[in-house]
Amino acid sequence: MNIKKIAFIAFAQVAACGAAIAASAEEQAGIDFGIEDQTDAYVLETVTPKYPVEMLQRGIQGSTLLMLRVDEQGEVSDVRVLSSSSPAFSKSAIKSVKNWYFQPGTKNGRAVAQTVTVPVDFLIDDLQMPALASR
Repeated sequence: MNIKKIAFIAFAQVAACGAAIAASAEEQAGIDFGIEDQTDAYVLETVTPKYPVEMLQRGIQGSTLLMLRVDEQGEVSDVRVLSSSSPAFSKSAIKSVKNWYFQPGTKNGRAVAQTVTVPVDFLIDDLQMPALASR
C-alpha cells in the first residue's frame, strides 16, 4: 500500500474520532445542533367504515387512500381522496375517518399539526355476520 494512502486513511480516522469526541463534549455542554426531535402522528381510535350496501350486494371489495390533516389535539380535518376503487367507498371512508382520533405528531416536544396518508380497505371477509344480518 502506498505511504500517502496510509497517511490519508490514518488522518481520516483521527479526524473522525476527534469529531466524535468534540460532538460528545458539545452535547454534554447542552449546545443545540439544530437537530429536531420529531415524531409522526399515529392513530389512537378508529371508527369502522360502513360497507356500502350496493357494493356488498354485488360482492365488490375495494380500497380508498385518504390524505388528511391531524391538528395539535389529534383531531382530523381537511380529508381528501388520493385514490379510490369506487366513489361509494370514498364517501364511507371519509365519513369514518372524520371520527378517528390521533396522537398528534410532535416537534421538539410540542404537538404539531401534520398531514398524514391513511389507507381504508373494504373487505367482505372482514365483516362480521351480525353486521350482514342487520341490513
